[in-house]
Amino acid sequence: METIILRGESKEDTGLLLKLARKLNLGVRKLTLEETEQMGMILSINEGIRSGLLDEDEKTEFIQNLNSK
Repeated sequence: METIILRGESKEDTGLLLKLARKLNLGVRKLTLEETEQMGMILSINEGIRSGLLDEDEKTEFIQNLNSK
């Protein structure tokens, strides 16, 4: 399985891409703003761990702080 994420500024253009994806029998799902923000946070945390700027304890503390808000 392969996954791609596309972000468009125009509802018309993104609608066209969604229509094409469905016609090609590709699974399609629009993400909410909250889901997009969460994905960005996850990618940032993973990059911080990979680069050594963030360790597992800091990651856990950061996530706990997010959940308490």
